[in-house]
Amino acid sequence: MLRCAFNRIFLFLLVHIVTINIPLYAQVETEAWRFRPQIGVWFGPVTPVPGTKVADVLVTSLGGGLFFRGNLPSNALRTEIGVSYSYYTSRTTARLHSLPVYGALVYTLPINLPLSFFVKAGAGSNYLYNSVEKSKNWLPAGYLGFETSFPAGKLVNIGVRADYYFLYEKYLSPPANNPNYEVHNGHFFNFGLMVNFNLSR
Repeated sequence: MLRCAFNRIFLFLLVHIVTINIPLYAQVETEAWRFRPQIGVWFGPVTPVPGTKVADVLVTSLGGGLFFRGNLPSNALRTEIGVSYSYYTSRTTARLHSLPVYGALVYTLPINLPLSFFVKAGAGSNYLYNSVEKSKNWLPAGYLGFETSFPAGKLVNIGVRADYYFLYEKYLSPPANNPNYEVHNGHFFNFGLMVNFNLSR
């Protein structure tokens, strides 16, 4: 029930973000700001946060993702939606597929450098599939991110990004056939090289 309610909230937020941004496509350039939607990709290492219970089982792997970003009528705030994929091996037989989906607000730090710096916060849902146990579930997820990039021409930006996902799992009950099974929240960290493309000049 909690999962369904959370997914409905996330869907509402996603629709709200899209409906806010659609009219902005028709805006003309002003002195204060200009809508510059971006689409981007990233690729890099993904890992459970060291010191957490998940890190005792899963090991560092590789992942990648896509994101779309658009402006609000502000110089400092943007919206972002994204999805990524990670495949984790483990010290046991466990094999985990992870597919987080999120929506976030992006704040541009007021630093006067050729580099741009962004901090991000949002929420979403994370699909997990254990290919050995054949178990799968959607979990509520919190999201925090940091990014820095520089322009490589009018259409392309290159940079690095770091993403943290908090997976809320403790609301789940242990399996009925294993009462000693412990449920722990998940903490994951991604660090990647990023390229994004400006969709308007």
